[in-house]
Amino acid sequence: MSEEASERQPLPEPESILSDSVLDDIADQLGLEPFAESVRNELRIAARRYFLDQKIFGPYEGELKSVGADYKALKKKVSEFRAFLELPEYSDLSSDLYLAALHRNEAAPQAYFPEITDFERTRGEPYWLELNRLLSLLEDATDIALDNSAVPKGRKPDYPLLGLIRRLAYVWTELLKQKFSIDYHKGSGLTPAFQFVSLVVRRVIPDIRETEIVTAMRTIVSELNLKAPNPSQE
Repeated sequence: MSEEASERQPLPEPESILSDSVLDDIADQLGLEPFAESVRNELRIAARRYFLDQKIFGPYEGELKSVGADYKALKKKVSEFRAFLELPEYSDLSSDLYLAALHRNEAAPQAYFPEITDFERTRGEPYWLELNRLLSLLEDATDIALDNSAVPKGRKPDYPLLGLIRRLAYVWTELLKQKFSIDYHKGSGLTPAFQFVSLVVRRVIPDIRETEIVTAMRTIVSELNLKAPNPSQE
């Protein structure tokens, strides 16, 4: 399916993915009372936001690659054109530019080129030098655009997943009044918070790997620890 077709697809319905029966089962596995309506609503909001974030962040890398490919092609054409103009058969191109400017009553270039004589400034050399100056600027512009459109190297943050788990942490700590922590050991998160996150996330993202959940949870736990008040200052 193309990215354009994918963007037209409706968002999945959180109410069916996190139905009342599914949420009752999750609460039962955690040994908790059935979730209050406010908890159910927040969990569905978290899921809906995840699907929306997927639409926002999903095509981003593809768009960067597409933009980069366009500018790479432009840079190649500009470089080839500059090399083409340097061929011996075009050595008198400055005169052609001068005559064309006279024919169209075009003003002479305003840039100052100290490398030419006063006499040369009254002929075609400034047009030639101005053309080269602008082509050089265009090459530099494509280099900047290529740098800005480069896909970051290394492991990229999964922003939709981080947002989902950040919202689940809010539900777990603020609504369910539980401690949000992780103690990853031998393939298991081992904490109730991990079990809660894993049960919900696997409903929203069925093919997610446990290591992805662990990595995201560690990030969110670090965020919460940074925000937590320092007991020594209380």
